[in-house]
Amino acid sequence: MADLEGKVIIVTGASDGIGRKTALLLAKKGAIVVLAARRKEILARILKKLTGGPQKHLFIATDISKEGDVKRLVEEVIKKYGRIDILINNAAISYVGRVKDMDIEKAEDVININLLGTIRVTHGILPHMIEQKSGHIINISSVLGKGAAPYRSLYCASKYGMEGFMESLRLEVGKYNIKVSMIRPPSVRTNFSKKIELDSDIKHHELTNFKVISVAKVILDVIKRPRREVNMGIFAKGFIFLNIAFPALFDAIVQER
Repeated sequence: MADLEGKVIIVTGASDGIGRKTALLLAKKGAIVVLAARRKEILARILKKLTGGPQKHLFIATDISKEGDVKRLVEEVIKKYGRIDILINNAAISYVGRVKDMDIEKAEDVININLLGTIRVTHGILPHMIEQKSGHIINISSVLGKGAAPYRSLYCASKYGMEGFMESLRLEVGKYNIKVSMIRPPSVRTNFSKKIELDSDIKHHELTNFKVISVAKVILDVIKRPRREVNMGIFAKGFIFLNIAFPALFDAIVQER
């Protein structure tokens, strides 16, 4: 099992939900946590709650849709700690709606943050992991990264894309002792999921409702016992299996009526 004491870990999307809870747990286990998200004031408050506080940990207000922000994030972490041991790609936004009614500007936002943002941060930290010949990149995907659902085309596109990118990356960086992991929860009850409901006039099925703490604990377990992927819960496993093994049946069950 990996010892988290002193490990430098960047958590994107750290201002709320999965990112926030994961950061709190990591700090309790002795890790050095770097909080990355857009909302500076919230990050400052979370930093004070981390075990070890501002003397040990760091927050960097970061919009991962902006190359300059990502570059600054990586530079500040390396300047202060000299290394990056683990990256947790958690930041994401979503959009619910039929493709025919899609707002293209919102489509660009989803892809720019969920997919290109993840690529930007990963690309930024990679030279440092290669140089130190170690690292672990953990990606918070979704069951919708392996099987689609109506009204979630943009989110699915971003997660399918992220998974393809990471699968390819894994084949390139194994020789440097860099691990790449994918975690796929069903829906998680956060402010993120609540906002999706408020922003949409479409009634859509939630793919169960996991608690944030459940995902955070899985992240810690994957750090300690690295695996290629984790499909969280019986629903996620069944959803993905059905899509792969019986695609026609999957479509009949999931499609819009």
